[in-house]
Amino acid sequence: MTEKTYTRDEYVYLAKLHERAERFNDMVKNIINFVKMDPNLSNEERNILSAGFKNVISGKRASWRLLNSLEKKEEKKNSQNITYLREVKGKVEDEMRSICDEIQDTLDKYLVSNSKDYETKVFYLKLKGDYYRYRAEFSAAKENEQACNQAEKAYRDAYDIAEKNIPIYSSTRLGLALNFSVFYYEIKMMKEEACQIARNAFEEAIKILDELEKNKAKDTLLIIQLLKENLILWSNENNDEEEN
Repeated sequence: MTEKTYTRDEYVYLAKLHERAERFNDMVKNIINFVKMDPNLSNEERNILSAGFKNVISGKRASWRLLNSLEKKEEKKNSQNITYLREVKGKVEDEMRSICDEIQDTLDKYLVSNSKDYETKVFYLKLKGDYYRYRAEFSAAKENEQACNQAEKAYRDAYDIAEKNIPIYSSTRLGLALNFSVFYYEIKMMKEEACQIARNAFEEAIKILDELEKNKAKDTLLIIQLLKENLILWSNENNDEEEN
């Protein structure tokens, strides 16, 4: 039985419909279909793309963290359950690899090269960095090294473009600074560099805070708050390490 085909607008609508129904795998299938038909996405379509893949991988990341924590506990007890835990964790990792491969393939083939403006290009490069970062979270050895290198390159390329060409009030630029700093802090363990990126973005954004609040720029204000919270948390952690 051949699969029914739709117009591009229908695929966009179906993606939104599947999101509301929380059928995220189907949402992603429809996203890929409308991207292939025309990779020049509107702002709404870019957000649908981002939300679709995020919804698919978020549950897997949470499952992996739980299984990884259980594995460490079972290792301490020298439990026989470790075999089963590793088997299930391996399946979750394979599913996450598949999701990461799918979005990277979509970004490389259709989206990054077809970016028509700086903000769009930064948006897609940030997504590349994010999904290589997610891969680095669960991978080891050479796979981890490659994921880290690819994530850093994507974030750095996006950051260089954003710093020169995108205003600080843009949620795309601030979101990039947030995720890039998290990558340096949590994955690369480059804590000084992480704090520097987050602090620079926060201090620049604070200068126009009144204007942002007046214009009710909710997305931008939320990211500023997250940058602030991370800086406080990281400062406290670093102080604790110095005392110890």
